[in-house]
Amino acid sequence: MSTHHASESSAFAEIERCYNIQFDRRSSFSSDRVWQAITNPLDLSVWMAYPAEVDLRVGGKYFVDFGADSGENLDGVIVALEPGKLLRYVWGLSTLEWRIESESTATNGRGSGCRYTFLHHGMPVRGIADEEGVAAGWHSWLDALEAHLSGMTRNKETDAAFCREISPHYRMAIEAEIGPLNR
Repeated sequence: MSTHHASESSAFAEIERCYNIQFDRRSSFSSDRVWQAITNPLDLSVWMAYPAEVDLRVGGKYFVDFGADSGENLDGVIVALEPGKLLRYVWGLSTLEWRIESESTATNGRGSGCRYTFLHHGMPVRGIADEEGVAAGWHSWLDALEAHLSGMTRNKETDAAFCREISPHYRMAIEAEIGPLNR
């Protein structure tokens, strides 16, 4: 009978907590228009308020340059694509996904609207004071997307203030799902 002892060469894996963020939204704009706004680099750069690059193919780049504002960029690789319906890309350890469905009901004279779902799978707990910032940030950016589609412009300062306002809600929601954040 032999025994096996953990050693440096067979060290145990580190286990980390992750969570998912999901937004379900309805837009009065067509699925084609929403698709264009999330895949066309010019549109994306406007509503996210940062330079963007998109190489719309599996294996292509999905990049948003947050630059000096955060020191981190959205540097993704597209892993699934169904034009007009599904866009999935990986970013670090997370997977981000857009699902868009047409709606036949005409709204505000703009024609058919759509429903879309945005998912951020596998968001790692980062152990920082502003843990909820990613969820609050996506909330703000999705609002900015709809504003962009409506022809309105938003500014980073107003969006940052909005994020600070809604952050406590997201902190409570995250902690309700996975427990206290800053251990």
